Amino acid sequence: MSLPVKKAVQVDENITHYVYKMLNHESILKYDESLCLECGFCQRVCPVTISIYEEPLKKTAIGTPEFMKIESDKKIVVDINKCIWCGSCSWICPGYTLELLINGENKILLVENGSLPEFEEEVRTLEDGRKVRKVVDGSITITCNEKDTKVIDQFVEECSVDAMSREGKSIVVDKDKCILCFKCSDAAKKYKNIEVTVHRDRFKKVKGEPSSVWNGIMLRVTGKEGKIKGIMSRSQNKLADSVLRLMGKESGEEI
Repeated sequence: MSLPVKKAVQVDENITHYVYKMLNHESILKYDESLCLECGFCQRVCPVTISIYEEPLKKTAIGTPEFMKIESDKKIVVDINKCIWCGSCSWICPGYTLELLINGENKILLVENGSLPEFEEEVRTLEDGRKVRKVVDGSITITCNEKDTKVIDQFVEECSVDAMSREGKSIVVDKDKCILCFKCSDAAKKYKNIEVTVHRDRFKKVKGEPSSVWNGIMLRVTGKEGKIKGIMSRSQNKLADSVLRLMGKESGEEI
């Protein structure tokens, strides 16, 4: 067997292991479909960016099948040929859907070496028993000009954390429940008469003084990902290169 080995292993109907294996090292990105909120945070923080002709963010190593252009019935998929197993996606995941295991131990090297910060989080339990956490502060505004209450109810159901409800022909957001993710704002693109504006101002009480990689991730999470120009090859991707260096690897190293 030639090394390294990269593969996706379907453990059961919900859990997929995305595996990177060397002789004395194994990294597993564990994905639990049953916990996924389809929030969009993982896609935004992934440092591996592919963009064509200096257009805004086009493709990362993780995202929805539609975004990744990969046929799948899963909520999100990982491109194992582009993933660098840095753990940024598991670090921010509000639904505890993603977990990075290094030689069997749950850890994120970028947090351990101070490159990514620890931050305060608000954790609550949904009615179905799933736990979710809120990691950013900000605000959300929904403008609804839709007259059909069935369409409004359909949109309200888009929220994975039960933060939206309908009052008459208006949409009300429970700000204590809302995690300020990307799901409803992405979904609103399919609704002609509903607009969503989300401002993610800051992460909640960041601890420590993280590296410049943190600045790049902050730009993406606060909704400015279009200003970060990706490139065709990882060896030219400054954010991905920085992450690899902080993990003790070189940009040209096989991973």
